[in-house]
Amino acid sequence: MSTLRVNYIGKQLHAQGPGTRYTIWVQGCSIHCPGCSNVDTWDPAGGTEYDVQELVKDILATKGIDGVTITGGEPLDQFEPVYELCLSLFGKICIFLTTGYYKGPETVHIETVTDIICTGPFEQDKICKDEWRGTSNQIVEFLTDCGRAQKSMPSAYKEIIISPDGSVIETGFHV
Repeated sequence: MSTLRVNYIGKQLHAQGPGTRYTIWVQGCSIHCPGCSNVDTWDPAGGTEYDVQELVKDILATKGIDGVTITGGEPLDQFEPVYELCLSLFGKICIFLTTGYYKGPETVHIETVTDIICTGPFEQDKICKDEWRGTSNQIVEFLTDCGRAQKSMPSAYKEIIISPDGSVIETGFHV
């Protein structure tokens, strides 16, 4: 039984990729980009552990979504469970993964089980207004037919989430 340490799950978000997304913010990041808006995801001991196959079931059972987005934190710091999650979903739902690593040895295997990938670290002096990336050095690639089909889907730049406990989360990209 493989587990994934997660900071937060948003089940029907509009600012984390094309269309409506089931979004998972993984917990733990070894990159620590200056200016990161997700510093609460950096501690690898934080968050909550989820069984990967239970996540798969929940994602596939969630109505009204166009895909899943895996972000963080740094998803590739938990490579094995993230790979298992993507492999279990690949071909069933469109997968968008963001990583602070540039395309290379760290990303080569995960690219075989994702439809859209955004690579490169957040660089606060390169903030841009493009969809699905925070800074101009980051590269978004549409790797499969599923990913390319979603390229023209609408998305929001910002989204405000009010949790049942009253806490507020702002998500999305800089505008």
